[in-house]
Amino acid sequence: MSMSDPSVFSANSRIFSPGSKIESDELLRPIFERSEDADAQEVREAVRKILLDVRMKGDAGVLKWARSLDGFSGDENSFSIDPEQLPAAWNSLPSTAREAFQEAKKRICDYHISALALLHDHLPAPGEAGFRLTPLDRVGIYVPGGTAAYPSTVLMTALVAKVAGVKNLVGVTPARNGQVPASILAAFHLSGVTEVIGVGGVQAIGALAFGTESILRVDKIVGPGNRFVAEAKRQVFGLVDIDMIAGPTEVVIIADKTANPRWVAADLLAQAEHDTRSSAILLTDSILLARETAREMDEMLRTLPRSTIATESISRYGYLLVVGGMDEALRISDQIAPEHLELHVKEPMSLVPLLSHAGAIFIGESSAEVFGDYMYGPSHVLPTSGSARFSSPVSVETFLKRTSLIRGFGSREEQEAIVRMTAVLARLEGLEGHARSALQRSELNGKEII
Repeated sequence: MSMSDPSVFSANSRIFSPGSKIESDELLRPIFERSEDADAQEVREAVRKILLDVRMKGDAGVLKWARSLDGFSGDENSFSIDPEQLPAAWNSLPSTAREAFQEAKKRICDYHISALALLHDHLPAPGEAGFRLTPLDRVGIYVPGGTAAYPSTVLMTALVAKVAGVKNLVGVTPARNGQVPASILAAFHLSGVTEVIGVGGVQAIGALAFGTESILRVDKIVGPGNRFVAEAKRQVFGLVDIDMIAGPTEVVIIADKTANPRWVAADLLAQAEHDTRSSAILLTDSILLARETAREMDEMLRTLPRSTIATESISRYGYLLVVGGMDEALRISDQIAPEHLELHVKEPMSLVPLLSHAGAIFIGESSAEVFGDYMYGPSHVLPTSGSARFSSPVSVETFLKRTSLIRGFGSREEQEAIVRMTAVLARLEGLEGHARSALQRSELNGKEII
């Protein structure tokens, strides 16, 4: 039997008590290397080849790879999903699902409307500089269609873009055998997205970035995907903007002896079931909690429908680390810079100011990460693979661009001073044309400048 067989897996085998920073660094090394497998170069080359086909051949290139990789059964005239399918899909959902979707929409919109209210243009007075914020014109929403359907991704991206003021949204998601899951189409309908392309994968990213005969190019591509999609977004960045390079998902839970081991175990497995490359890590100062959590995980895996995926994920990238204290837990967490960070401790708010790097922090054991996936409001599209050290979640700012505003001088004295110093710096750089351009605005023109 393999290690990924749930019948032979024991989470107890994943309990570690690193005695030094070097030991913990070595344990965590596989977490940081998840996105750079041995076949990373092959992935890059495969993506480059598909993107080149799409760029050079347009719809024909998209069709070639959609048929080959996604089981697309239509022709070049059937990339677009009939808009009438969207409300029909919405109406086909059970009333309980529609109710949950509508509540999620309300919470997402309320949160991001509040965030948008904090952002204001700064129009400059004479002699000052300022800025204005304007929404992007056209955005592509990528929705994966791999081992599970993710309508929540539609809500967490398209609704945020709508709040930001984006007028033109196009959804792309694979239509296997001509079909897109009803839940995905319903989410597009609820989010106000009427243009949906039934194509996924690298070819969809290429179509959005380059444009084809039937698909207009966009200004930005948002949404998660597998490593081929992530690599495609990396390669088209610069021609279009992207939200981030999304890697495998991850959660870190910091817990003390007061934590509920069953809740901790459930939250770890909720993340592990996403993908075999997901990472779920417990940092605790209680060996008893680690052992009880391991026992609960083993018990839960017996009935978890995606147990094979979760088991392999935990076996490769899951740890129950017993640390010397909360200071060490905080240090390791900031080192990982996790996508999701849960605080299952007696005084969770006391730890928040001490943490620097996380995509989202879930404060208190009742704030399970899964609520953030669907209902809290902030987008669940978060920085992964340690990129929370320097990047942010999807938000209204993701869909806004800043334009600097520079206004003429407030007084003659100020103008003369700025002209003189501009000319001095321009000549220091050997750019006489720059200096002369500045001097045209001044009585100093043609005079010696010290």
